[in-house]
Amino acid sequence: MDMISCLPDHLLILIISFLAFQEAARTSVLSRRWRHIWLSTRNLDFNERFFFNIDADRDEQRRVFVNFVQNWIDNYQEPVLDKLCITFSRPRDFHVVVEECIRFAVSRGVKVLGLDFSDPSWGDQELLRKNLEPSFDLPQVVYENSVLESLTLFSCNFNVSEIINLRLLTNISLGWMELRLPSLCALLVNCPLLESLSLKNCWNADGLRVCGQDLSLRSLVVDKFIMSENPYIELEAPNLKYLKYSGPMAVFDVNRTRELEEAYLEFGLQSQGDISMGDRLYQLLHQLPTARVLTVCTYMLQVIPLELASNGVTPLFGVGHLTLKTAMQSYEQKGIQYFLSSCPCLQVLIIDIGPQRIVDLDGGEQDDVGDIWTPNAEQYHCVNQTLKVVQLKGFKGTRHEVGLLRFLFCCGGVLEKLHILVAEELGNQHEVRLLLGRTFRGLNKASNNLHISIYRR
Repeated sequence: MDMISCLPDHLLILIISFLAFQEAARTSVLSRRWRHIWLSTRNLDFNERFFFNIDADRDEQRRVFVNFVQNWIDNYQEPVLDKLCITFSRPRDFHVVVEECIRFAVSRGVKVLGLDFSDPSWGDQELLRKNLEPSFDLPQVVYENSVLESLTLFSCNFNVSEIINLRLLTNISLGWMELRLPSLCALLVNCPLLESLSLKNCWNADGLRVCGQDLSLRSLVVDKFIMSENPYIELEAPNLKYLKYSGPMAVFDVNRTRELEEAYLEFGLQSQGDISMGDRLYQLLHQLPTARVLTVCTYMLQVIPLELASNGVTPLFGVGHLTLKTAMQSYEQKGIQYFLSSCPCLQVLIIDIGPQRIVDLDGGEQDDVGDIWTPNAEQYHCVNQTLKVVQLKGFKGTRHEVGLLRFLFCCGGVLEKLHILVAEELGNQHEVRLLLGRTFRGLNKASNNLHISIYRR
């Protein structure tokens, strides 16, 4: 008999509550004793998508899901609940059951509450129209739950003036809603302990302002936040350590982020670029001087070189870990060169290869830069002196991928690890090894400590 099964029930319930809801359910097959233990987990995740079957009637599946939720809360015996998440589109059809479930959680002192009422079919087109109405109104009973520490609301309307009662909130995640600037400012003022703020698929006409000398905020995620025709983002958060921005190009004003350690910048909703946008990107990078970990997208690789004539390359001395999300096409190579030049202290480089996306640069066509990664190409301080680890994810054996590998092999003076994750579509293991063998054949490696690893993605 295993030692865990010898523990009393209350300890088993505590252990199982650390598991995800689906994982907890799987423990019911371990033995007769475990069959009903998971029913007492303090971590509940009611997700209608767990009940989805493509061959079944959708309305019938929703009824089965609602009955499951109703039976659960009717039979739950534990006096304390740590976490409740509900993922349920079109909840107004079962408004009474949803509210009862929320009251059930609040009555047990729930500390983590997640309510996602968005429709899984919604995408960028619905977001850009900015006309989606919230699917549900947050019940009054939630505002009275003074022990709440984490709140997630997707397509769920809330009264910002009532949030003042939730003084212990450290994490807020909002999505699929209009979030006006006064509401956001009030949220920051009324939640003095807030450490993590996530805004996904939101919109307003005011811009975005996250400011306050006394903010406790350590993590800010802005993922597809749609603003007015002239988007403006102002950020002043002295304790911020992680920043992710994904959305359209904006004017950024970033101040007092001296604790910032990691920045993720992605402009997937922007299709055009010009010199002024290249200058905005340049200014943004240099407003984040303490970021040690930086992730940039293909848009930045294509647009930021446009500003070279006016600003040149100014070093980003803080960046030691750089991720470039790229398709490794010709039109991105100048951007890759730019970042290698800009990061003289770089130690880790990740090339994350994904689908190609061509930015319209002043209405013109992108240049074919030819084979630029030759052993006699421009030298970079980081490649020669500091770069120790390179990971190439999604290797397909294209011209620029092979060229970059050869360049790093010949010029990486202190390179220790070169990890190559091969794309699924690139042949079998034997063919991959033949390709990489041809890639490095006849070359002299610059580092005697270099170890090359090959994996399938």
